[in-house]
Amino acid sequence: MKLRRNLIFFVLIIFLVSILVGGYWMQQESVASERSSSSNIFQESISIDVNKKGIAISPMLYGAFFEDINSGADGGLYAELVQNRSFEFPDGLQSWDISAIGNDKVEFSVEDKGSISSKNPHYLRVQVNKIDKGVKIVNYGYNGITIKSGESYRLSLYARSPNNKINTIIATIEDDNGKIGAKVEVKGITNAWKQYELTFKAANTISDGQLVIKVAKEGILDLDMVSLFPQKTWKNRKNGLRYDIAKLIADLKPAFLRFPGGCIVEGRTMATAYRWKNTIGDISERPTIENLWGYYQSFGLGFYEYFQFCEDIGAEPVPVINCGMACQARNGDMIDLNRLDEYIQDALDLIEFANGDVNTKWGSVRAKLGHPKPFNLKFIAIGNEQWGTDYYIRYEKFYEAIKKKYPNIKVIFAAGPAPSGKIFDDAWTWAKTTKKADIIDEHYYMAPEWFLMNTDRYSTYDRKGPKVFVGEYAAHGLGRRNNLEAALAEAAYLLGLEKNSDVVLMASYAPLLAKQYATQWEPTLIKFNNEMAYATPNYYVQKIFNENKGKYILPITLKTTSSNKSADITGMVGLGTWITEAEFKDFKVIDNKSRRTLFADNFKDSYGKWQIVRGMWNIENGIFSQTSNAENCYAVAGDSNWSNYTIQVKARKVSGNEGFLIIFGLKDSNNYYWWNIGGWGNTTTAIERCVNGTKYIVGKSANVTVMPNKWYDIKIELDGNRIKCYLDGKLIHDVVDNMIIKDIYANASIDSNNDIIIKVVNISSSNRKVRINLNGIAKDKINPEGTAIVLTSSNLEDENSFEQPNLITPKTKKIKGISNSFDYTFDKYSVTVLRIKTKK
Repeated sequence: MKLRRNLIFFVLIIFLVSILVGGYWMQQESVASERSSSSNIFQESISIDVNKKGIAISPMLYGAFFEDINSGADGGLYAELVQNRSFEFPDGLQSWDISAIGNDKVEFSVEDKGSISSKNPHYLRVQVNKIDKGVKIVNYGYNGITIKSGESYRLSLYARSPNNKINTIIATIEDDNGKIGAKVEVKGITNAWKQYELTFKAANTISDGQLVIKVAKEGILDLDMVSLFPQKTWKNRKNGLRYDIAKLIADLKPAFLRFPGGCIVEGRTMATAYRWKNTIGDISERPTIENLWGYYQSFGLGFYEYFQFCEDIGAEPVPVINCGMACQARNGDMIDLNRLDEYIQDALDLIEFANGDVNTKWGSVRAKLGHPKPFNLKFIAIGNEQWGTDYYIRYEKFYEAIKKKYPNIKVIFAAGPAPSGKIFDDAWTWAKTTKKADIIDEHYYMAPEWFLMNTDRYSTYDRKGPKVFVGEYAAHGLGRRNNLEAALAEAAYLLGLEKNSDVVLMASYAPLLAKQYATQWEPTLIKFNNEMAYATPNYYVQKIFNENKGKYILPITLKTTSSNKSADITGMVGLGTWITEAEFKDFKVIDNKSRRTLFADNFKDSYGKWQIVRGMWNIENGIFSQTSNAENCYAVAGDSNWSNYTIQVKARKVSGNEGFLIIFGLKDSNNYYWWNIGGWGNTTTAIERCVNGTKYIVGKSANVTVMPNKWYDIKIELDGNRIKCYLDGKLIHDVVDNMIIKDIYANASIDSNNDIIIKVVNISSSNRKVRINLNGIAKDKINPEGTAIVLTSSNLEDENSFEQPNLITPKTKKIKGISNSFDYTFDKYSVTVLRIKTKK
């Protein structure tokens, strides 16, 4: 019995063991099967040839561009807290207010006789005829004045009392409720102009405050050059820069600084063009002029300060000077060629100011300003976004004069305001033909999709031609926000610039700064108000790429998925003009498959079929006319679901600058196509696509212009995403609009210390596990621990703000398990820099 029980127990044990073992092997076979089947799943990978150095990455690649736009200088980087300090604005009392506190009797005026400077001839005169509680003279600064408790400030002003009756005034910084942050007395005022300067420490913090100068006696008081600065400026200079903004710029470690613009160099007219000689010397001798962006500039931040700042932060100065032409897009004003020598001499004198020894005329001026040592200028840009024959003639004269006297100076030539089109093509043709451009300056503000589709833009550029300076660029998405979507697109594009930096010498984002509530242009790298400044995700892309650019590009093979966003072109249709009066007739839309007429209008009755968006439109005698000379006048019709159709229409230009806009594929006011016939000042014709409010040219432009009072037959055929455009029966464009965008973008480089640097941009909505293969290096030569720098957030729309200034910032972490083949998971919506150390 006992034997029998033992036998049964033994059999049971065998049975259980067999189940467990079988289950184990079944489990192992299942895992193996998964691995086997997973081998058929696409494996994203980055393979790098570590021992094959490619091109050297330009050490000048990442720089900065400063322009006084968005109150970037006055009220921004320039630390002056008083606006209109010299009473030189057209409204001499702008930002000022003079009033009696009680029953005082006071008169005031802005005078221009007997001033301290002929270049700033205006000053304030206040006459107190009866005193009660006193008279206050208030300056509101740049949307308020902010001082901080415990910090020191410097008040300076010129004052006199012509009748010698007012010898003391009291200055306070206070808020609207009368809370005083600081108080000082200015004593010893006489009947002669004298500068008074006092320093004080703020007792209280004042936000959105004002400078109040109180007069408590009868008499006459004259004031000029009323100035208030924080003592803590960049490098603690008296006429200095706002510390927090300057530090953010310095922390970018830009290889160069392009200044002072931008469009302000051109000016709205030649009368307001930027002349560098007006911006140096004592601030009382620097005239105030209108800024093209709608406000006034004091030139307190001038060329000497720009050169100083470049030296401070280790950036090569890249000054831009006026070429004798105002902004062509706004006015077209230019000086006659017989006056051009004056402007050429300005350029030569600038180089001498920067580089000449102390025995030269302008070198001695620099020395007297406090800098006997030369600034070692190497670059100069002639004009900003100029184009055409008038520019070429003027530029060539500058180029020849500069090269004759300073052959080693690199001269920068402008390629216009856009990255393609006739203006751009003509500029490159001229530069290549004449061989009179060392560097060509390209500017583009485009949709994020454009940047993602053009990461290889410079791979086909001539390696023996001029170098490229991407002087201004930014991704403009919907609403032109500094969000993560824009930053990722720019990051992917910059990877392409690094891989082609044998052509692209320099690049700088634009604009650099924007002040809250005082902005003309978005997006920007740095945001600020009177109390704080913060960096955008776009800024951090620049920073981490510049700090990790490497010395040589390494060959890379990237295997990743791509998305073809080139669906059939669908949308409504429309007609439009741009600063042009035009007429249209015989409009028809035909379905290409059924040949059925989808829409037709002979304009015999009301325009009820059309939605007038902008402009002055009228129907009469079979003609649909637009008679406004405003920009972007258009009317739309049809169905947003239409696709594969043909538009036919006749059009005639009546007057104006350009030709016709034939709209198709319109989804909304920010997303559409149009055929721009005779655009860009009637110089060229091209298909443009607008994505989230930003337009770019699709395909090549054509040298087609529009004659007035001539009827043109226009036809556009849409076949899927193929666009064929005909003018008077002649095929002008045949374009397929492919939008192939990868999920992952990457490059690799090696540093001077043999660190391997891998940069990856994941624009997809999922984390991506990627196999990284380091070929040509033994496993034991790789340090198994490395560093990852990651910039990411959960949504593409996320951005930093005054409320959350650090929502998107780079995070650094250690990574382990690095070998010559390893896996790394890149976060969704991320920019990642991997640094891998190698052993000798």
